[in-house]
Amino acid sequence: MPVLAIAVASLFLLLLMAHYGDERYRAAAAVAFVGHLFVTLVVLPRLPYAWDIAYFHRSAMDVATGTVVTGSQTVASFAAFQGLLYTLFSPQPTTLGVFNGLFAVLVAIPATSLARELYPQTKDTPAVALTVLFLPLPFLFTSIPMRDALAVLLCITLLAVCLRTRTNGAASGLPAIPLWGLLYLLRPELALVVSLGIVATTLVSAARRVGVQSVPTLSVILGVVGCLGFSLFAEVLLPFQRVNAQLQRRATGGAVYLDGMAYRSWFDFLLAAPARGVYFQFAPFPLHVDSAFHLLALTGTVVVIVLFVSAARSLYACEFDETAAVFLGVVYLAGVVGYGTINSNFGTNVRHRMVFDFLLVVFASPILHGWWLRLHEWLGVAPSERGYDDEQQRKA
Repeated sequence: MPVLAIAVASLFLLLLMAHYGDERYRAAAAVAFVGHLFVTLVVLPRLPYAWDIAYFHRSAMDVATGTVVTGSQTVASFAAFQGLLYTLFSPQPTTLGVFNGLFAVLVAIPATSLARELYPQTKDTPAVALTVLFLPLPFLFTSIPMRDALAVLLCITLLAVCLRTRTNGAASGLPAIPLWGLLYLLRPELALVVSLGIVATTLVSAARRVGVQSVPTLSVILGVVGCLGFSLFAEVLLPFQRVNAQLQRRATGGAVYLDGMAYRSWFDFLLAAPARGVYFQFAPFPLHVDSAFHLLALTGTVVVIVLFVSAARSLYACEFDETAAVFLGVVYLAGVVGYGTINSNFGTNVRHRMVFDFLLVVFASPILHGWWLRLHEWLGVAPSERGYDDEQQRKA
């Protein structure tokens, strides 16, 4: 057992909770961290799934022993971090699992910041924090000793820093530069999606400053952003000659969907993108289930559907900041469609869509807050303060 790693991660969490958040977050964060430790140390060794834990472990051992890492750039980049943990602490995957639990707990902080930026009337966001902390499938997969927990934390933090620059000035956005660079090393597709959101927000804001408010003009701007995103995907991430190879490589294992599909042209690619985006966000569907793990993934699908409907209802019924909505909306749509065009395994989807599940939580924060207040009423406990005025809460 990596005792020293647990002690250091626990101390860091205690120091953070002493200066951030209220008692509800502190208590929930402590429970969540203990839960992640339990999953890492007790549950995962007893599951019949290995994922890519051994692959990342070997790469980290290569770094720790001074051997050249033979994996991809993204794996080598994360291996440098994991290898550093192995040097400082015990060289075993559970060491990374301990710090992944810490990263997973920290995601709630930038997520609540995003909710306050999107819905400026928000004063209290315990429902967002609790949902982010205890979403079942993300809770499991951020405990697995791989790179997902760190990538999710970097991405959500980068989004929060970008939005905070509007109120705190350009200087407060300087941390976005190293955050973007670190995210690009681990998940270049996520870094480019965030860049796309920044471009879209900048263009829409500039159009409004010069008096352009018409829906057709703004639609054209977003269309240009879409073309830019497609160009980034086609020329930077995955040229067409590699698309089908990647598609077939990901269509392996026992959780495959749409297997046997291939693109004959970029037109086929664009035509299939919306439907494959739906598969990415919501698969598996009931007919996909033929094992206990698939059933677990299906329960996650039910949760995601509830969050999606709640997010749509919240954006329809409540006032929101348009700039934040454009930024987060472009990131969400571009990410879901981009991943969906290549992913063909809903086991992989569950890991890759955690960022977008958390964005759904942010979008749905008014509805979640309404449920939080109703829970307090049912328990007969008065909440400390209302996060929305009465009219906004009534609409939610």
